[in-house]
Amino acid sequence: MKSIRKNKHKVMQMVRNTQTECWENTIFLQEKDRERLAEELHDNIISRLNLIRLNAQHKNMNELNLDLKNSMQLIRELSHNLTPPDLSEIELSDLIADYLEQVKTNIKVDYYSLILKEYTINNQTKLNIFRILQELINNSLKHANATKITVSVRISKQYLSLIVEDNGKGFKTGTQPAGIGLRSIQSRTKQINAIYKLKTKPQRGTKYIFFVNTITL
Repeated sequence: MKSIRKNKHKVMQMVRNTQTECWENTIFLQEKDRERLAEELHDNIISRLNLIRLNAQHKNMNELNLDLKNSMQLIRELSHNLTPPDLSEIELSDLIADYLEQVKTNIKVDYYSLILKEYTINNQTKLNIFRILQELINNSLKHANATKITVSVRISKQYLSLIVEDNGKGFKTGTQPAGIGLRSIQSRTKQINAIYKLKTKPQRGTKYIFFVNTITL
């Protein structure tokens, strides 16, 4: 009986520790999303609107309308990125395809989807994979100076894989500190028990490869 009580206590402590860790990860991701939103609003949207205000007297109505239209499109994209999609009504491959259609307005995108076996992916895993993809695309658009992005999704008996590759400037691994985006990717990867590999070299582009065991889906 003492042994049973002792083991029960250990299990309960492990459960509490896991719950605490999950809660801390959730708070961490929420705070980082808020930081990215503030940065995007300040550096992109507000800067564009300020330029429109300063140049209002020197541009004709058509030019001002075009500037406002582009700013509105950026706001719509930002809103789309922040709003959780209706995950229960759409497959992961279709969710990614819909998002990449919007990305194509800024850069050339090739998308490949190969579903060898249908699986019901829980919403939490689906959302984390989708957010990881958004973060990688955002990195390519903002930092890589890429002209093309290739995205591949494959689901088989053994695993689900997501590959995101760009032809940008790349970087030397180990020389750059982990930013907010990379820490968010690492945290989301851990939450869904996935593994990932990074392949990059200066002037050779960047390639991220994610694997999730289909048994855990």
